[in-house]
Amino acid sequence: MLPDNHFYSTLLGYISLATCVAIALPQAFLHWRQKSAKGISLTMLWLWLIGDIASLIGTVVQGLLHTLIILGVINGLIDILLIWQCYHYAKWQQFANILPFLRRREQDSSPSSPSYRPSSATTTFAGSSPLEKSRKYRSALYHTLYVILVVGISIMVWGLVVARVRKTANLRAGEDGTDPEFEKVGAAFGWLSMVIYTTSRYPQIYKNWKSKSCHNLSIWIFVLLIIYNLTNIASILVKSTKKSYLIVNLPWIVNSAFNVILDLIVRADSSPSSETPTDSSGRLWDSLVGTEKSEVRWTNQ
Repeated sequence: MLPDNHFYSTLLGYISLATCVAIALPQAFLHWRQKSAKGISLTMLWLWLIGDIASLIGTVVQGLLHTLIILGVINGLIDILLIWQCYHYAKWQQFANILPFLRRREQDSSPSSPSYRPSSATTTFAGSSPLEKSRKYRSALYHTLYVILVVGISIMVWGLVVARVRKTANLRAGEDGTDPEFEKVGAAFGWLSMVIYTTSRYPQIYKNWKSKSCHNLSIWIFVLLIIYNLTNIASILVKSTKKSYLIVNLPWIVNSAFNVILDLIVRADSSPSSETPTDSSGRLWDSLVGTEKSEVRWTNQ
C-alpha cells in the first residue's frame, strides 16, 4: 500500500505538469497567430534550456520525484519550441516588412479599396466600447474555466495513475517513504539550475523595463506560472519534511520560490498605460479561440 502523502505529492506534481503544458501551448499558439515572438527574451529562453538540462540531470542523479524528472523533459521541449519560434519569426518579420508597401500598391490599383477598407476599420474601432466590455468579461470567464480545466484534467490523470499502481507499485528511494541519497553531482546540477533559472529572468525584466510593456506576455500566463511553481514546491513538501529530504530537494524548492517572486516582478515591470485592459487579460484565451485582432496588431508591430 502506498503512503497517503505520496498520493497528494503526486497529485500536486501532475497539476504542476498540466500547468506547465497549459502555459506553453497558448503562448506558442499566440506567437504563431501573430507571426512574432519578440515579446520573449531569447537570452532568457537559452538560459532556461541550459537550466532545464541541468535540473533534469540533477533530478535523475538524486533520484527525486518522477514528476520532477518529467517536468525537466517537458520544460526542455518547450524551450526548444519557443527558441525555434524566435528564430523562425525573426526571418518572417524580414519578409513582413515589405507587405505594407505591397498592400498600398494593391489598394492604389483597386478603385473600391480606398472607400471600403478605411470605413471597415472605422466601424471596427468606433463605438466598440460595449462590445469590448462584454468581451473582457467573457474572456475573464473563459480564462477561469481554462485554469479549472487544467487542474481538473491533472486530477483525472493522477486518479487513473494511482488507481493502477496503488497496491503494486515499486517506488524508488524518496518516493517510498525513505530518504533519497545525497549525491554531490546531483546537488551541484540542482544548484546550477537554480542559479540559471533565477538569473534568466533578468533579461526579460530588462526587456520589459526598456520597452515599458509586457508585449505578448499574458497576465494569465503569469497566473499559471504562479500555480506551477507553488504546486511544484507543495509536491515536495507534502511528500516529507525531514531535514535530510529537504536538503536533497532544497535547490528545487528555492528555485520555485525565487521564480514566484521574479515572475511577479516581470509582470509588475510593465507600465499600465502601455497596453489596454484587453491586451493583458485577453491574450491567452484569444490566442486559442482566434478572436484576437491579429492583423491589426501585427501591422502595428
